[in-house]
Formats: sequence, structure tokens, C-alpha cells
Amino acid sequence: MRYMCTVCYLGKNFSGWQSQKKGETTIQGEIEKALKIILKNDIKIVGSGRTDSGVNAFSQKFHFDTDILFDKTKLLNSLNAILPEDIKLTDIIKTSLNARFSAKKKTYLYRIYLSKFKLPNIYGRLQVYKDFDIKSLKKACKILSGKHDFKNFMATGSSVKDTVRILYSIKLKKYTFANTIFIDIYFCGNGFLYKMVRNMVGLMLEFATKKIDYKTFKNLAFNDNADKKFTAPGENLYLYDVKYR
Repeated sequence: MRYMCTVCYLGKNFSGWQSQKKGETTIQGEIEKALKIILKNDIKIVGSGRTDSGVNAFSQKFHFDTDILFDKTKLLNSLNAILPEDIKLTDIIKTSLNARFSAKKKTYLYRIYLSKFKLPNIYGRLQVYKDFDIKSLKKACKILSGKHDFKNFMATGSSVKDTVRILYSIKLKKYTFANTIFIDIYFCGNGFLYKMVRNMVGLMLEFATKKIDYKTFKNLAFNDNADKKFTAPGENLYLYDVKYR
């Protein structure tokens, strides 16, 4: 029997999603450890994708296969009782889907705030304090949306050969609270390359803060000879949602 689970987590205390041979603490490793304690068996889980060290998730998906019978609600409660406080499951259902290969759409969220002062009570948002042009950010969203070869946004260390992806949309949500401007950037696509979102955000912010011009932005995004990357921090990135139809 196959089960699909939804998990949310803060990534700051973990070395990413994927289990590591070196013994680092990971999201996958903590969940598999908890499953072994409760089900008294080694259970391997398959995530919808691998988030980097420090990256968070509102709705990561994973599946596992087992012939062991259990009550889904009891298992959910038992897992949450022993998992770390920054990892919690929100759903367990029966499924025939593969968490990774059956995914149709993924949405990532990157969060920033505009302020001359670094606010002490904000975690999970990147401070942007220099000249910021929202129109340039919107223009960058439009340029990057659609079907493109995103190889310039893929970090080294990936063995992926096909680097063409479709970004269905890049949407901005802007609001003001306590004299501070908050901006949420949502990236929805059919798949993402290694550190692709972080590298896109880094380049978008270079453009929006007038450190590079329009021509340079396009060249760095899509020119075959581009070799410079601007990588935004991982702790402000969230896997927001995964869709299977």
C-alpha cells in the first residue's frame, strides 16, 4: 500500500531535505527515523523534490510504501509527537501516485521586506534596503515567465541534462504593515533546477535595486556565455505547494 503525506517545516536547523551519508540532520532522515520507531520497520520515503539546506516548506509531499496496517490519524499524531518542533505532518492519505514523478506543478515562495533597518523579529524574509524599483521587479517576472532554457540559473553539482522548464507564472503580492513593505514572490512551474529559484531571485533583485540594467539582466538570464550568478539566501525560500493534476 502506498501513502502520500504532506509535511511543513522550517529548514534552518537541517542540512536540506535529502538524507546524507555523512550523518547531517535532514528532514527526510528525521521522518524516516520517526516512522521506524512507530512502525517498527525501515521505511524509505520519496519526496516531491529536494529542498536545499535552510529552505522551508509549507506543503512538501512525500510517499512511502508498506504492507503494515495502521490508523492514519493515529500515525499522524504519533509522528508529530516525536518529530522535532520544526517538522510537522499535516496529512496522510492512500494514493497510487509517485510524489516525485507524478507532480504536475510546484510553487515556490520567496519573501522579502523593504526597510532601512534590519527588523529583529522577522525570520524567513530577506531585507532589501537600497534603492528598490517595483516596476523593474515586475518586468523581471514577465521576462522569466514562460518556457525557457534555465541552465544559467542551475547551480553546479547537478547532473540534469534537460534544463528547459516552464514557469506558468511569477506573481507578486505586496502589502504594508508597521511602516514596512513586504513582498511575496510566487514561482509556479512544471519543475525547477538545482537552486534555480534562489538564483532567479538573486538576479531579479540585482535588477530591481538598479545594480544591473535591462540588457545585462537578459544576458545573464539567457545568454549562453553568461557565467555570473547571484544567489539569494535559502532561509527566505519556501516550497509552497505541489499539485498532481
